[in-house]
Amino acid sequence: MEFDLNKLEATFKPSMTPSGPIEGRKYTLTHSDTTDMLFLDIGPEYNYSAINEELRDELIGKYKRYGYNSYILIFYAYVGDSDYFAVSMKYNDFKYHLRSALQAIFYGDKDLLNEHDFLLDTPIYVKFDSEIAIFDNYECYGYVRDYIL
Repeated sequence: MEFDLNKLEATFKPSMTPSGPIEGRKYTLTHSDTTDMLFLDIGPEYNYSAINEELRDELIGKYKRYGYNSYILIFYAYVGDSDYFAVSMKYNDFKYHLRSALQAIFYGDKDLLNEHDFLLDTPIYVKFDSEIAIFDNYECYGYVRDYIL
């Protein structure tokens, strides 16, 4: 699935600005099935009010300090705890859309990456959450630079 730049609405919540800070920066990415719009909130907290509790198809994430001046990015995707087939479908759906979701996040936060270009080498991990063990795991998705348009 391709990311459409015109279908992204990014909002910076106080105390976050387009260029910083890195510490405490949290991402909440949601979307509308009717308009195909993506909504990215960047703030000191996740925007839980934007999350559809029935669908649970959001992607949330944050920078985590690793060493002196290095970070990792960890994103969380809830794939469910119902039956195996339903969780398998949701897991595969997340994986199918993940590239465009990460492109949207980094495009929406491009000023931060321009200001702090060392963040382009930040490794990305996605934690898929499920009570079904095979779907409850961390997966590496490369580096931020792999998703820059």
